[in-house]
Amino acid sequence: MAAPSTPAAQALLDALADRPGATAPELAQAAGIGRSTATKLLATLASHGRVLRQRGGRRAADHWSLPTPTQPPNPEPPTATPSRPADPPAIESGRLGAGQLRQLVLDCLAERPGQALSPTAIAKTLDRSAGAVANALQILAGEGAVTQTQPKPRRYTITTAGDEQTDARP
Repeated sequence: MAAPSTPAAQALLDALADRPGATAPELAQAAGIGRSTATKLLATLASHGRVLRQRGGRRAADHWSLPTPTQPPNPEPPTATPSRPADPPAIESGRLGAGQLRQLVLDCLAERPGQALSPTAIAKTLDRSAGAVANALQILAGEGAVTQTQPKPRRYTITTAGDEQTDARP
């Protein structure tokens, strides 16, 4: 699918050329389009390599800019097929692949042996959702990699099996 070439997209690109590093709401106002339209267009343009997103973090807004001339706007995909399936690439949105959060949680607990940590404390350390971390901890507890040391407030420590999982990782 080609990058959008609508008047709204062009107005957004023009506003971005005048305001590098601006947020989506700032660009929407400058381009005279709706905030949701600007956000969707920026995501689409980013997927086509026409704009660059600088993640703002957990609570801060993303900042947008145009790629520099040394960066190709839409590189051609390689024609050679890899001999083995590669690990899934890190997704620009900051989302993790299947099981990656559990591994991060295990690593966090392994760095603090003997400490009983709450899902919230682990989530703050990893800059992830406390609910997602709590779900990962429940799965890890079911697998025997961590143990719940306290029911309220919930606290977890890593077990020997969980420590072996972190050591066995390449």
